[in-house]
This record gives sequence, structure tokens and C-alpha cells, in this order.
Amino acid sequence: MHDPKNQDVPPQGEIKPDWKDFVALVIAAYSILLPPLLLIFGAAALVLLLLYVVF
Repeated sequence: MHDPKNQDVPPQGEIKPDWKDFVALVIAAYSILLPPLLLIFGAAALVLLLLYVVF
């Protein structure tokens, strides 16, 4: 049976993620989400600039 005293120790072969994995995940999320966000904000800025020049 499973020993409840050893819950903090991962079984052999299981990899426990650390802070470097978290940082890599955050960097990957930014690299995926940042270009579309910049495109949306850039398009909005161009529309506002066009409206400012026209009116």
C-alpha cells in the first residue's frame, strides 16, 4: 500500500517541475501572446490617429 508519510517524495522516474520550468512557461506564453496584442494595439492606434487627422 501507499505510505502517506512519504507524500512529498516523488516516485522514481517522475520529474518534479521547478522555478525554471515556470519561467520557461511564462516566456513561451509571452512569445505567443505578445505579437497579436501588439498588432491589435497598433491597429487601434492607427485608427485613432486617422480619426484625429480626418476630424
